[in-house]
Amino acid sequence: MNTTQLHLMNNINPDNTSSFDNEDRSESIRFPVPDAFHENQTDDTLKLRFRELTEINARLEKQAKEQEEKLAEVVATNAKFLSIIAHDLRSPFGSIIGVLDLLKDSYNDYNKKEVEKYIRLATNSANGTLSLLDNLLAWTSAQNKATYFNPVKINLHNLINDEIENLSISAAHKLISLNHSVPSFLYLAADLQMVKTILRNIINNAIKYSFIGGEIMVSAAESGQFVEITVQDNGIGMKNKAQKELFNKDEVHTTRGTNNEYGTGLGLILCKEFVEKHGGTVRIESEPGNGTKIKFTLPHYIGNCC
Repeated sequence: MNTTQLHLMNNINPDNTSSFDNEDRSESIRFPVPDAFHENQTDDTLKLRFRELTEINARLEKQAKEQEEKLAEVVATNAKFLSIIAHDLRSPFGSIIGVLDLLKDSYNDYNKKEVEKYIRLATNSANGTLSLLDNLLAWTSAQNKATYFNPVKINLHNLINDEIENLSISAAHKLISLNHSVPSFLYLAADLQMVKTILRNIINNAIKYSFIGGEIMVSAAESGQFVEITVQDNGIGMKNKAQKELFNKDEVHTTRGTNNEYGTGLGLILCKEFVEKHGGTVRIESEPGNGTKIKFTLPHYIGNCC
């Protein structure tokens, strides 16, 4: 490096300009760094930050809208089921009290067949009310996100035996034959209480819409990683429109049974929710006057899966 180069290096200014002195230091030559360079850099940073904030704001707005929709759904669902409690519980209790008052005040005025008729009416109302209370309890439990979902090994043959026995009195009132053909070696990997709720509601539904002297058959078969369970009756059946409405959460649909049995439509909605909780599906095959088949799938127990 010669003397001139060394002189230039020693006079580099650390601020935003660079200065070079001539040899006699009589004047200084400056080359300013353009302010536009820093301004452009600042603008780019601000634009990037603004874009990031815009994206964050959009995500927050989307989340807020989703939460608002979920809250609106919960409020609407709660209002709907509170309406069921207020109206549909009051109605059957009114029937039971009315029948009991009638028998109490005029028991001796009726013959045996008339007394049996009124007792049957009261029994139907009581059974319907109990079923509704069971379903409301199950629904409340299902809405609780902290509810423990506990799949265990279940012998389907034994479970269906128990449920058929529990519903045998309801079937006997209508002289309905209630049977099953589930093999003893078939096992599920499922939540026991949920499966009980599913079976009770679907079989009870078949009883409700079967004619006096009808037949109900429960069967099951392996279907890959699932077991397909079928509940078949030879009752009144239903049209396609009614089939689609059965599992609609927004509108609870129900009709009276063949013996004027009471119902709310809540049971099958619960069934669908519990089946899907297990990763299964539920479907209906039915024609007016030709009975109904309800088929649903639940996980097949394989090895030590539970």
